[in-house]
Amino acid sequence: YMQSGRATEKTDVYSFGVLMLEVVSRKRPTDASFIEKGLNIVGWLNYLVIEGRQHEIIDSDCEGVGQETLDPLLSVAIQCVSSNPEDRPTMHKVVKTLESDVMTPCPSDFYDSSSD
Repeated sequence: YMQSGRATEKTDVYSFGVLMLEVVSRKRPTDASFIEKGLNIVGWLNYLVIEGRQHEIIDSDCEGVGQETLDPLLSVAIQCVSSNPEDRPTMHKVVKTLESDVMTPCPSDFYDSSSD
């Protein structure tokens, strides 16, 4: 969006990834804890990924949520905020991944499974 000035599905996917990071970290995209380091939530995540510490983005209050739920959420969020728009999944794929890996057995019929 910053480059072209128009919204696309890929910019929407990126925004959804940011939202997911906000949920699991319980931090705003421009939280003071990483803004003072010159980062935003995605920059912070990228730093943690490079260090192999991506799970540190997950707020400690999420302890009651199982890793089998948090790992797919974090994985999808990482894919959604990829710096290369072509590497980001479609929203259809995001929904299908969340349905199969997180929400099972509560899939929705919001998206037609035959389309992508």
